[in-house]
Formats: sequence, structure tokens, C-alpha cells
Amino acid sequence: MRRFLLALLLLAGPALLCSIRAQNADSSRSVATASRNLTELQRALVGSWAGTLEYRDFSEPADSTKRVKLPTWLGVEIAGSDLRFSYIYDDGPEKTVTETSLVRIDPAAARYSNMDATGKLEDGYDIAGLAQLQQGRGSLMLTGSGTENKAPVKVRTTIRIGRNILEITRETAAPGQPFTFRHAYTLVRTTPAATVRGN
Repeated sequence: MRRFLLALLLLAGPALLCSIRAQNADSSRSVATASRNLTELQRALVGSWAGTLEYRDFSEPADSTKRVKLPTWLGVEIAGSDLRFSYIYDDGPEKTVTETSLVRIDPAAARYSNMDATGKLEDGYDIAGLAQLQQGRGSLMLTGSGTENKAPVKVRTTIRIGRNILEITRETAAPGQPFTFRHAYTLVRTTPAATVRGN
């Protein structure tokens, strides 16, 4: 029996080696594609955006569907290998709120990380859809966990990137509960992207 198994392994060896090499080549191509798509994604996001932040009003009872909208401006710029997101919110007369965060996307690990302005990690998510983007445009899905009202929740964020529109929708779910709306950004470029004019 041992001789038979040894002979089988020897016969399978070259085929197994070829299979491993093919898998490694496929993996390398996937990482290269994801890295190229990351560069295109960064290009698609960089710029000035304006629109609204809509969020669920947590000052209302838990079953309330009341939402609040704030005029919002967003500037996105390259910061080393990361992206710096700088938000300005108009929260009423003489009440302007600013917020800055760094976003790091690791295509090899399929991870999306949010950091504060100093680079300290705040939260991280699994990211799907990076390899399917076309010129940095398309949809990404972030999934992970977080806290809401000091309680653990699952987090799901959908990012839709268009030529002149950016939509970011966050949903959360308490254990055993369905996902519900948390907040959403709907933003357009303050200066339209270049277009090719027809005759």
C-alpha cells in the first residue's frame, strides 16, 4: 500500500506543481488587477464634492423613522498611500462642523480602514468589488462590526462611485436583527469631470 501511495504521489507531483504554479499566477494577476483598480479608484474619488448627509435621528424613539439632512461638502486628496477625506457640515446658523479622516485600502488583504487625522486606526472593514470597478467607478461593499449607542452592531456600507456622483450608504444591524438605514451621503462634483463633446 505504501509503495502504491508513493507511486501515486510521484505521478501526481508534476501535475500538482503545475496546478500550484497556475494558482499562484492567478493570484498574482488578481492582486495586480486590484492594485491597478485602487489607483483608478483614488483618481475617481479625488476632488471637491457637495451635497447632503442624511441620517437617522437617534434623539427620537427607537421605532422612529425621522431623518435629518445637512448640507455637506467633501474634499478628497491623496495623502501618501492613503486618501484624506475632509468634510464640512452646515448644522445650522453659525454652526459649521468639520471632520477629517484618512482612508486606507489594501487590495491584497481586501481591507478598508478608517483612521483619524493622525493616522490612528478607528475601524476596519472587509471590502468587496474592487476588482470589478471600471476606471475607478462602480460599487464597493464594506462589511464588518462596530458600535451604535454603545451596543455592538454589524455594519454594511455601500459606496457607489460615478463620473460626477458619489453615494455612501451605511446600514447597521443589532444581533439577530435586520439591517436598517443609519446614514447616507449623496454628493456631486463641484466641477464636472471633463467630457468629450460631440459634433
